[in-house]
Amino acid sequence: MIDVAFELDHVGAVVSVAVTNKQWSADATLFAVSADGVRIEVPHASMGAAGPSRGIAATTKRYQGPPLPEETDARQRVMDAYRVQRYDVEDAMNGMLGRDPEMHRPPRLSWNHLIELLAEHGTVVSEEQLIAMPFRFEFSAQALAALEQK
Repeated sequence: MIDVAFELDHVGAVVSVAVTNKQWSADATLFAVSADGVRIEVPHASMGAAGPSRGIAATTKRYQGPPLPEETDARQRVMDAYRVQRYDVEDAMNGMLGRDPEMHRPPRLSWNHLIELLAEHGTVVSEEQLIAMPFRFEFSAQALAALEQK
């Protein structure tokens, strides 16, 4: 164990994404970065999310695409063509972590593995403290490409 506590600067998640015509899925590995730039990462994916990849059901919180047409049929065509975006995946992950005050907080959050890892490095931290920390999502080029396919 390290003698000096790991002073947190921010936390985040490395996200991998797979998208098919019907479904998207994502796994995320949480990490923490110290004030001096040292990074520790949970050694395995610590949470995941999934959902439909197309249509209004692909939005995990609210539609954030281009402005919708006024006309009902045109609006429906745009919504039917909607494809899951990066922010939909981020919204789903934020929900799993209890980081979104507008969403129902799940009874069991996904912070346990990171809390345990930080304790091994001399830092005792609660879910609430981690939720309040600055947070960064990291997507690989491959994950971003999966989300950008039409």
